[in-house]
Amino acid sequence: MTLIILAGGLGSRFGGPKQFFPLGPHGECLFHYSLFHAMRNGVDRLILLTRSEVLPQAQESVKGLPFPTEIVLQETPSGKPPGTAHAVASCLPVLNTDHAIVINADDYYGAATFAATQKLSLMNPQAATVPYQLKNTLSEHGGVSRAICTIEGDQLLDIQETHKIVRKGDNAIGEANSQSMSIALDAPVSMNCFLLSRSLIELMAQYVQEKLESQTSAEITLPDFLQHEINHSSLTVHTMLSDSEWFGLTFKEDIDSVKSRLKQLHESGLLPPRLW
Repeated sequence: MTLIILAGGLGSRFGGPKQFFPLGPHGECLFHYSLFHAMRNGVDRLILLTRSEVLPQAQESVKGLPFPTEIVLQETPSGKPPGTAHAVASCLPVLNTDHAIVINADDYYGAATFAATQKLSLMNPQAATVPYQLKNTLSEHGGVSRAICTIEGDQLLDIQETHKIVRKGDNAIGEANSQSMSIALDAPVSMNCFLLSRSLIELMAQYVQEKLESQTSAEITLPDFLQHEINHSSLTVHTMLSDSEWFGLTFKEDIDSVKSRLKQLHESGLLPPRLW
C-alpha cells in the first residue's frame, strides 16, 4: 500500500511551510507520525507531494525513512497550488500500487485511523474515507476549513467543502458557497483521509485536466471530484468513522499545544521514544 502525503500547501494562515515544521521531541514533523502509524497498517511506500519552493525542506524531511520514498512536485501555474485533486493526480506517474491512502501533512490522524483504512482496503473499494466528528477538529485560534459529510449507513452521500468554521455555543458556523450555515458539532467531517483506487485516480486526472482547461484559476479539490462522481457516476464511497484523537497545525498559535500533546504521547508509551 502507498501513502500519499499532501505537503504542497502555502500555509497562509500559519505564515509558512507548516508541513515541515519540527514539533516532536527529536524534531519530527506531523507527517512522520502518520508514517509511523501507517507502517503498522500495511503501508510500505511513501509519495510526498510538495512544491519546488520548499523542495529542500521536503528532501531533508524524508532522510532516514525506513522504506521507499518518492517526492513529487506539484505544478503551480498561477503561483498557487490548484487544489488537492490536482495534487493527487500529479502523483499518478509514480504510483505503482492498486490503492493509495491520501492524507494531509499537517494533521495528526492517530493509529485507529490507519487501522480503519486497512480494514476498508479489504473491501477493495474504488473510494473510501475515514471522517471525524467536527467538534474534535476545531481550533481555538480561528476558523478552519472542513469537508462536511452526509453519511447513510457506511456510505458517503454528500461532501461539501466548508470554510471559516468556528464553534458557536452548542453548534458551529461556517461558510459554503458564500452562504453562512449552522453545523452540528457531531457532524462527520473529512480531514482529507481517503483510500482511492488507481483507476479512480486516473479518472480524477482527466477531471482535473478538463477543469484546468475550462477555468484555470479554480481550486480543484478531492471533495469536489468525489461529489461529482457520486452525482454523475453513482460512485460508492465507503466510510468508517475514526475514534482516534486528531490534532493539527493551522495557526502558529497551535504550535505549543501540538508539541505538548506529542510529548505526552511519547512519555505515556503510546509512542516510542523515537519513531524509527
